[in-house]
Amino acid sequence: MKVYLLNFDVNNYKSIQLCDDVDADYYQMFDGTRLKEHWISPKVKVYDEDEVLLDGDAPGFNIPVFNKKALDFLYPLIHNNVELLPLRLNDELLYGINVITVLDAINYDLSDYLTFRDGKRIMCFKKYYFKDEIIKGHNIFKINDIRRGVVFVSECFYKSVIENNLKGFKMELVYENED
Repeated sequence: MKVYLLNFDVNNYKSIQLCDDVDADYYQMFDGTRLKEHWISPKVKVYDEDEVLLDGDAPGFNIPVFNKKALDFLYPLIHNNVELLPLRLNDELLYGINVITVLDAINYDLSDYLTFRDGKRIMCFKKYYFKDEIIKGHNIFKINDIRRGVVFVSECFYKSVIENNLKGFKMELVYENED
């Protein structure tokens, strides 16, 4: 079993930002809770300095964002674990991927991590070791310790991105268990 940290190739592909100034709390709401019921589709724009970069299927943003092509291939794999939040980029509809599956999936005895001074809250992981029985069947998820920003994907998700030649994704292998 393999798990990848999902990220986006912002050095080679365009990134997007919200058109309107938003308060810093806006990005804090993506913590695994459902948002669709109250979602108002914001307008987004490409960062000015990114205009020279390539168009990708997953523009960099604070949450995963897919275009229609990426969504067509990946949604069947992740539909039980996400909400789709529409975003408007000029005339193009993009899809914010709100990951709502948050798992208690870390084997703390085998993982390597740093805690804050309180010794309880995890600051960051140096090495992830997942509970295979918990993550099995989940192609995209978050973990309890880091509910904002960090998204994990399965080997199945990774292979689908590669096989379908989807551009703009950057995935780092963070866990592999041969058992």
